[in-house]
Amino acid sequence: MIMKIKTYFFLWVLMFSAGMLAAQEAAVEESPGDEEPIEPVMELTYLKDSDGNVNLRSSMVNYVDRMPVPLTGLEIDFYAGEDSLVALGSVPTDEEGLAVLVLEGNPDVPLSADGSVRYFAEYMGTDNIYPAEYEVYVTDVNLEMNLEMVDSVGTVSLRAYTLVDGEEVPVADEDVYVYIKRMFNDLPIGEDFLDENGEFVTEVPDDIPGDAEGNIEIIARFNDHYLFGTVEKRQTVPWGVPTQYDFAVPQRTLWTQIAPLWMIITLSILLIGVWSHYLYVIVQLFRLRRLARKEEPGSLV
Repeated sequence: MIMKIKTYFFLWVLMFSAGMLAAQEAAVEESPGDEEPIEPVMELTYLKDSDGNVNLRSSMVNYVDRMPVPLTGLEIDFYAGEDSLVALGSVPTDEEGLAVLVLEGNPDVPLSADGSVRYFAEYMGTDNIYPAEYEVYVTDVNLEMNLEMVDSVGTVSLRAYTLVDGEEVPVADEDVYVYIKRMFNDLPIGEDFLDENGEFVTEVPDDIPGDAEGNIEIIARFNDHYLFGTVEKRQTVPWGVPTQYDFAVPQRTLWTQIAPLWMIITLSILLIGVWSHYLYVIVQLFRLRRLARKEEPGSLV
């Protein structure tokens, strides 16, 4: 009987030790030092601004519970070309997970067989973050904007073309937009397809509020075009309605922080009258108390 008890006790100790060992191994596997590396989501967009500069904008985020979390301080390398890459530069991501590289002027980049340019962004990765890369193919397009008054009406004239072997080729049947710069969202005032000459004309409404001098900013743009990316032209003209912001003189009213003067004086008089009555009653109480002591037998007062 004693031998059976010893055998059962030995088996119990052995099973308990095995369970503790397995729990320790599981805890080690789940320790923060062995977490799975982050798999970032990268995007790359192209913008040719009004000065003809190329802006490459790369974003790096990590989705946590379906919400994007910016990845900051990651070095993004930018290239151009296909077989032989040309290094354009490296930019770290900011607090919003964005890395923006600006190529001034007309950058000398290798062209593909169809005349487009392959822009390439790459993140090399670390022990904690997987590598990532993204590419876009962009065909360079020139967008020209001319602003003039025609019969007292502000008119926007656009012309778009590409260069093929040094010759201008009009861009036809492509959608182009015209906006007026606003504080939050740009105000669209025109949209249409370019004609066979790559041209488009629209008018500017004459009731658009501007600044104090009536200046407004006109924007012509290809929006995330499948061939051209985003290309825009901006120009400021005095075609708006001058806007003056007059600050109202502070007034004393019932709904302002400072009450009307007559109300303050009236309330002060009423409060003084009320407290005067309180003081008069207190003085009379003390006088009655002194009179009562004088009438008491044997009082010395």
